[in-house]
Amino acid sequence: MNKIRSKVAILTLQYILFNKWKTISVEKIFKKSKISKKKFSDLIKNKQDLLKNINQYFDDKILESSKLIDQSTSKDMIFEILMMRFDLLNQHRKSLIKIFNVFKGNPKEFVFLLPSFIESMILMSNISHIKNDGIVGNLKIKGLLIIYFSTFLIWIKDESTSLDKTMTALNNYLIRAETLLKIFKK
Repeated sequence: MNKIRSKVAILTLQYILFNKWKTISVEKIFKKSKISKKKFSDLIKNKQDLLKNINQYFDDKILESSKLIDQSTSKDMIFEILMMRFDLLNQHRKSLIKIFNVFKGNPKEFVFLLPSFIESMILMSNISHIKNDGIVGNLKIKGLLIIYFSTFLIWIKDESTSLDKTMTALNNYLIRAETLLKIFKK
């Protein structure tokens, strides 16, 4: 895992925990990071990069942790990986909810992050051995993105430490997606 990316992501999430998103600046995070200007500016150029970096940080953690997942069916593996991601998100829950609330009020501001999330879905599908090439693969990635965001909306409200509601919702969404894919294969 990139240590600089990790450090900047954690600093950004900590800053957001105690401050409003509109007060954050690249300069403030840079000063807290104590990273050389060159290394920092190679990674972060604007506030959008701070958010992309946070998403990449979670991707890096997933990639690192996925080595511990038992090989199983693609559905079981994607369930495990997505729940692993929600467990990681839970460690920074308050900061992420604050970010969500900013973009909930103005979703157009969020569009720039979609390519990052698509890359995340590709990563998780690859780890889960889900074929994502061609038209069907493209549909699987988009479906996975919809499942992730739908489950994220449940996670926002799931304040339990066990994330039971999140787990149940994710499982139900994956079952529906699997059923839909079987229909398409006929």
